[in-house]
Amino acid sequence: MKNHFYISYCGNKRNESEKLFNEIKFDGIDTIIEPFCGSCAISYYISLKIPNLKYILNDNNKYLKEMYEILLDDYKIIEFEKQIKLLYNNITKEKYKEIVKQDNLFSWFIKNKYYNIRPGFFPQDKKYPNEIDLKSTGICSFFRNNNIKFFCKDAIEIMEEFKNKPNCLICLDPPYLQLCNDFYNNPNVNIYEYLYNNDIKMNKSKIYLILEKMWIICLLFKNLNMIEYEKKYETSKKKTKHIIITNI
Repeated sequence: MKNHFYISYCGNKRNESEKLFNEIKFDGIDTIIEPFCGSCAISYYISLKIPNLKYILNDNNKYLKEMYEILLDDYKIIEFEKQIKLLYNNITKEKYKEIVKQDNLFSWFIKNKYYNIRPGFFPQDKKYPNEIDLKSTGICSFFRNNNIKFFCKDAIEIMEEFKNKPNCLICLDPPYLQLCNDFYNNPNVNIYEYLYNNDIKMNKSKIYLILEKMWIICLLFKNLNMIEYEKKYETSKKKTKHIIITNI
């Protein structure tokens, strides 16, 4: 699938979406839920294959929601692109470092637009474009042409609201188990602990977990159906195995 997003987004499922789609059972489903939506790659791919579904997208990254609201409005897109272009003009290494330290939408956009394995490293070998065209991105079309509600809550809040609705399909693509807990608004909350303590086999909605294959993950969810597949990372070329865990 061609990159649908407006930035390079770490952890996105663009290259895995077809595999995931082929493993999902959509019968009786009218709403797709993504508690950790990120680049929305899974929902975007589903929308290309199955029209007229509803989407509940959630991520506690406030800038994703800001971009969602910008992409719904032509005027906001024009103004955002103007400001991004001003930041690009005559950018220096010092200016770049100053920008990426800031806590705002423009800093987030630039950091992710020119993603590097070494955070804060000035991409001297890359040229900043004079123009960008957010309206031409697939994600803009997806946001505008579908029935979408976008939230900025903890994933567990979304799970609690929709886990027992038979017409809902929940795609859970949480941060890797070994990562920090900064992906949750509440530092005492962890999706893995929540899922272990709340048997998803008892839920009425269809739930699909997409996780890195680790012995502890296999142990935690040993009583659920698991589908294994290979994953190749674009940046490091590392190969690993992931699993789809479902209550179906």
